Amino acid sequence: MTSKPVSASQVNQQDQMAQAANNKRPLTGKQMMKKSVQLINQAAGASKNVNFLSKASLDALMLAIMSERAEILEETLREQVQEVRKKNDKLKESNQILAKARAAKSGSKESVKTQMPDEVKKFFHDNDIAWEKKGAKIDPNKTYNLNSAQWDLAIENMKGFTESLTSTSQLDMTKLQSTSGKFNQTFEMMSQFVAKYYRTADNLIRNI
Repeated sequence: MTSKPVSASQVNQQDQMAQAANNKRPLTGKQMMKKSVQLINQAAGASKNVNFLSKASLDALMLAIMSERAEILEETLREQVQEVRKKNDKLKESNQILAKARAAKSGSKESVKTQMPDEVKKFFHDNDIAWEKKGAKIDPNKTYNLNSAQWDLAIENMKGFTESLTSTSQLDMTKLQSTSGKFNQTFEMMSQFVAKYYRTADNLIRNI
C-alpha cells in the first residue's frame, strides 16, 4: 500500500521543524544526498524503500553525481583546513622562538657569547634549520654559546624558515578558498535541483 502524498511544502516544513528541535549539525554531502532522496520520495508519495534515483531521470543522476562530488570536496576541505591550522600553529611557534633567540642575543657581543636556550635549540633541530655559514645543524645534546655575529646568522636563517613557511601557508589558503568555493557551488546546485523536484512534485499532486 502506497503512502498518502503530501505537499512538498509540508515535507519541507516538517523537516525544518525536526532539524530545529534536534539542533543537528550541518549535513555532510552523503547525508544530504540521503535526505534529498527521502524528501523527494515522500513528496512524490513513493514508498520509503523505493529508490527514486533508480528511475534514472537526467536530473536525478545529476543530483547523485553532485552529491558524490560534494562528499569528496568536503573531505578535501577538512584535510586542507587541518593543514592550514598546522601551518598557523607552526608560524606562531616560530615567532615565539624567534623572540627568544633575539632576547638571548641581546646580551652577546663580538667577544661575549650567550647560551642558546633549550627551546630555541630544539626548534632549530626539529625543523632542520642551520645556525652558521657552513650549514651546520644543531645537535640537541650539545650546548651552544654564540657571539653576536653567530646569533645574527642563526636568526637570519630562522627568519628565512619563517618566510618560507608563510609563503606555503598563503598558498594553502588559496587552495582552501578554491576548494571552499567549489564546495559551496556544488551545494548550491544541489539545492536548486531539490527545489526543482519540490516544485514538480507540488504540480503533480495538485493535478491529481
